[in-house]
Amino acid sequence: MTLLRALLTNPIRPKRLLRAPDSSVVSHEDAAATLQVAGLFCGVCATRVEDSLSQLDGVETAACDLDSAMVSVTLSRPVSDGELQRAVIDAAAAMPLRRAAERAARAVGL
Repeated sequence: MTLLRALLTNPIRPKRLLRAPDSSVVSHEDAAATLQVAGLFCGVCATRVEDSLSQLDGVETAACDLDSAMVSVTLSRPVSDGELQRAVIDAAAAMPLRRAAERAARAVGL
């Protein structure tokens, strides 16, 4: 199977590439925050979001609940809403492109 055929049978959806995940901070206190993340459907995505949030200075833990698409974050120091939302965007922005590239590579036997 050629790369072109792989791309045609597994099309890249441009809207998904250009659309950043929609996250909003539901609650934010000194020691904890809760975010709602639209488009949080699989364990891989949840792990990437948790890892991205955990890398922020001031975040002790991050745990995703796929059923409710909520992320609970435990904080050791104040972290702004913008920082939390940016971490979610950073984690999810390249996911659709990476998945399409992986599908195309598998289809051509790489």
